[in-house]
Amino acid sequence: MVMGVLFQGANSHGQLGLDKVSEQVDTPTKILSNDCSNVNQIACGGGHTLLLDDDGKLFACGWNSKKQCGLENDVHKFQRVWSLSGIKFTNISCGWDFSCGVTDDKFLFVWGSNSHGQLGLPKEQFPEAIKPIRLHVNACAVSMGLRHTAIINSKGEVWITGCGKHGQLGLGKDVLFSDRFQKVPITNRLTHIACGQNHTVAWCSDDKALYVWGDNRHGQLLLTSEKYKKIYKPEKIDIDVKQKVKKLLSGWTNVLLWLEDGQLLTWGRNNYGQLGTDKPFDGSIIHIKLPDGRQVKDIVLGSEHTICLATDNSLWAWGWNEHANTGTTSADLVYFPTSIPLDNVNVRVSQIYAGGAHNFMVTHNQEKKNDNSMS
Repeated sequence: MVMGVLFQGANSHGQLGLDKVSEQVDTPTKILSNDCSNVNQIACGGGHTLLLDDDGKLFACGWNSKKQCGLENDVHKFQRVWSLSGIKFTNISCGWDFSCGVTDDKFLFVWGSNSHGQLGLPKEQFPEAIKPIRLHVNACAVSMGLRHTAIINSKGEVWITGCGKHGQLGLGKDVLFSDRFQKVPITNRLTHIACGQNHTVAWCSDDKALYVWGDNRHGQLLLTSEKYKKIYKPEKIDIDVKQKVKKLLSGWTNVLLWLEDGQLLTWGRNNYGQLGTDKPFDGSIIHIKLPDGRQVKDIVLGSEHTICLATDNSLWAWGWNEHANTGTTSADLVYFPTSIPLDNVNVRVSQIYAGGAHNFMVTHNQEKKNDNSMS
C-alpha cells in the first residue's frame, strides 16, 4: 500500500508543496510523500500549509511573511520545521497568517502573526512575525479564525484571544481586544469549537446545545441578522439536535454540523453556494444531502467552500471555486454537491483537509492482486 497526497486549488504562495508558485492547480494531482512517515494531519491557512506525520514531526510550506510556517524563509515544498524538532505534536491548526500546534502533553505552541494578539502574547513584547513559542496553556481542542484563536482545555472551558471588535471573543462589549487568553463566560462543559472570520461557535455535548457569539450579519449565529448584527457574549441556542455531533465546522461566514446519524446541517452566508444550495439563506437550517443517498465519511470547510468524502470513496465539493479549489470542472460558483473526478480508481482517500482556497487529500493506492479467474 503506497501513501500519497492529492492537492488542488490556489498555489500563489507555494502552499501546495509543488516546489514552485503557480496561480492554481485545477484538478486533484497526486504527489508521493517521501520526506515524512505517514501523514497524520494537515492544516491549511490562508496561503500556507502545515503537515504532521505519524511520528509527531512538523513540516510546512507556503506563505511565510509572518513566519506562519515556523521557518526562516519562504518555501514552496514541504520542509521540516527544525526549530520544533524533538517535540511531538498531536494536533495542528492554522489561521489566516498564524499557526499553532498542540503537544502530546497538551501544551500549546504558537507562531506567525500576532498583529491582533491572536497568539495570546502581549503585543508590547511580541508584535508580528513570531517564531514558535510554547505557552503555559492547556489545549485539548483549538481553532483559529482570521484574527482570533480559541481553545478548549481539559475542563471543557473555552479560552480565547485576539481581535474582538465584532464580538468574536465573547467577553462583552468592553473587551474588543485581548493579547492574552481569557476565559469565555460559559458554565457548561464544551466539546467542540470553531472560529469563523469574525465569529465563534461552540457545542456542548451534555445539553446538546449550540453557543454562538461574534459577527451575525449573515445569520451565521442563527439569530435574526437585522436585529442582532453582533453578539458580544455567548448565546445558547437549542437547535433541536438530540444526538452526538461528529464535527462542528466554520467557514468565513457559514457554519456546518455533521451529526452521528450522518446528517449535514448548515447555515449562514450563501453568496458562493457554500450552503450547498442555490437558494438564499432565510434563517432556517439547511439539510445538505449527497446524491443517490451517499453517506458522509468526512467533511471539511475552507473559507467559502466545502469538500466531502463519501463512504463509497467518492469526493464531492460545493461553494466558491474561483481558484479551482473545489476540484470540479464547474464554474466559479458551485451551488450543489458536485463530484470531484479521481483519475485513478484504485486510489482510496483516507483524509481530507481544506484552507482558504486550497485542499489536500491523503490517499492510499492499493495494489491489484493477481487474478487469473474469468468473470
